[in-house]
Amino acid sequence: MTWFSYLLVPWAAVVAVLVSAFCLFFALPTILVPRGNRERYCFWTNRLASWVILRLGLFARPHLQGCENLPVGQPYLLICNHRSFVDVLLLIWAGHTQGISKSQVFWFPVMGLLGYLGGAVFFNRMEPQDRRRAKDEALMLIKSGRALHVYPEGTRTRSRSQTTQEKVYTGLVRAAFDAGIPVVPAAIWGTDTVIPATNRGIRFGQRVYAQFGAPIAPQDYTGFEDFFQAAWGQTTESVQKLKEAHPHPQVDLLE
Repeated sequence: MTWFSYLLVPWAAVVAVLVSAFCLFFALPTILVPRGNRERYCFWTNRLASWVILRLGLFARPHLQGCENLPVGQPYLLICNHRSFVDVLLLIWAGHTQGISKSQVFWFPVMGLLGYLGGAVFFNRMEPQDRRRAKDEALMLIKSGRALHVYPEGTRTRSRSQTTQEKVYTGLVRAAFDAGIPVVPAAIWGTDTVIPATNRGIRFGQRVYAQFGAPIAPQDYTGFEDFFQAAWGQTTESVQKLKEAHPHPQVDLLE
């Protein structure tokens, strides 16, 4: 990364805070509405903030495929690979989903509260009880008509040559299967050229790619393992295809 990439961080941070504060002004009154209902009134604020940060804060250039597959307006769980913080913005805006994230993100200035009001679920990764609470809360939100996204890998892939990680966590996907909730497989590529997993610097004007598959219904599978393999298999296959079609620039972005 060059020294110039570090000079871009304040610009992106200022845009993120200002647009989030603007959107929070409209979302904050919904704090009086019970969880599970308020999200229908203020999720648009999160999508707007994500779009502005993505396009005007980072000047990213999104290329989307399969948006017609998204059952917008219906409850679903979207599963995706994870490469960068930018993934969250892309999936909130283009995937029409709110995220499930570590508790530290809630304390991001303005953005954490805005995310919570819009339907984000935060939890302490180190506390098994809090993980169960987050799973129950996520299921409640989805059953109430919301859509959420989750990263089965649990954390960002830090290798530029690696598409997805071998270890995955299936707890929430299994809960969705048991509850009869459809899962949408998605794939993301190129977001780590904007902000790498190391969070060291920012590169403006990068192309980022997202591909959304058709919903996979639990009713079509007799067991969870086949269900998960069908969904995650689509994600990993799509990531590999995106990597082959859009190789990273010839610069080491992670060092």
